[in-house]
Amino acid sequence: MNKVLFINSCVSKDSRTLCLAHRLLKHLKGDHIQIELQKEDLQPLNLTELEKRDRSSYETRYAVLLSQADTVVIAAPYYDLSFPSLLKIWIEMCCLQGVTFYYDEQGRCQSLCRAKKAYYVATAGGTYDPRFSYDYVKAVFSMFFGIEDVELIIADRLDLIDTNTESILCRTEHQIDEKFKENQV
Repeated sequence: MNKVLFINSCVSKDSRTLCLAHRLLKHLKGDHIQIELQKEDLQPLNLTELEKRDRSSYETRYAVLLSQADTVVIAAPYYDLSFPSLLKIWIEMCCLQGVTFYYDEQGRCQSLCRAKKAYYVATAGGTYDPRFSYDYVKAVFSMFFGIEDVELIIADRLDLIDTNTESILCRTEHQIDEKFKENQV
């Protein structure tokens, strides 16, 4: 059975990003596992946590879930030129040697994750710049987790004056639906 890991880093229950992510998730078959980062007890990596990681007594639940997922969906609103800080903490907790990756004899990262596809869903009130969010996630997912196919789904410019927000969101939902319509035989 396909395992879909959904990382929800949205703060608001009325989040536009979350609505788009749910639209995407309806198309993904399999068991869905959701991690709501706002409800997790996530702490930034500090000296104590780093020492735990070095002693292999670090929390591994997030890394194990990521390593066992077939598809990953991240919902991350874009504000303050980035994604929510809890997403960075979750990524740090997933970068565990021996769980999600290992180093080979030449010192290169080799993935221990089985996922081949990830979706990064975001919305922005202004103009979206992927350099400060999506590009980072794509690089980490590729380098550490071996997930080369990381697709961006974005609806931006939602809060600009004279913008038809509903039209932009509907167009993005339609693009999601069409993507899966094309893949059906």
